[in-house]
Amino acid sequence: MPPTAPRLRAGRAISTAAAVAAGLTLSGCGFLPVVLFDPGADSPYRLEVGDCLLTEFTDDEVDRVNTVDCTDPHRAEVYAITTLDDGDFPGLAKVKETAEDICREEFLWFVNVDYDDSELEFSLLHPSEQSWNVFNDRQVTCVIIDPRGTTGSLKGANR
Repeated sequence: MPPTAPRLRAGRAISTAAAVAAGLTLSGCGFLPVVLFDPGADSPYRLEVGDCLLTEFTDDEVDRVNTVDCTDPHRAEVYAITTLDDGDFPGLAKVKETAEDICREEFLWFVNVDYDDSELEFSLLHPSEQSWNVFNDRQVTCVIIDPRGTTGSLKGANR
């Protein structure tokens, strides 16, 4: 998705790969699929508040993220994680709207500046319909971005 706005809304593509792998493993086809992954990459499901990321998200769906020590140069940091209410999938538009509202509110708390007045940006991860239904994914992950890059945490950046 081209960055038409400072917020990129990314579903979790890992659910698709995991569902296919689980289906092949359990289907009795006589073989186990080999799932290749970058050992330096982390699952977006395992991100925690305070994790720093080498780059911000660039795709509509994210299946891997590269975390770095926050003392190293980086562009992004996880600043909030929230779990949405259980129930039927409310639709992608509603999930995106709710996730954006959550991240805007948490942005103010984290940076001490309203998003509209800040030079910083945010991105977010939210459940896709498939990850919601197959893996009970309800997690919204808010990620603050410093377009210039930074070292250390952006908590209380006041900019």
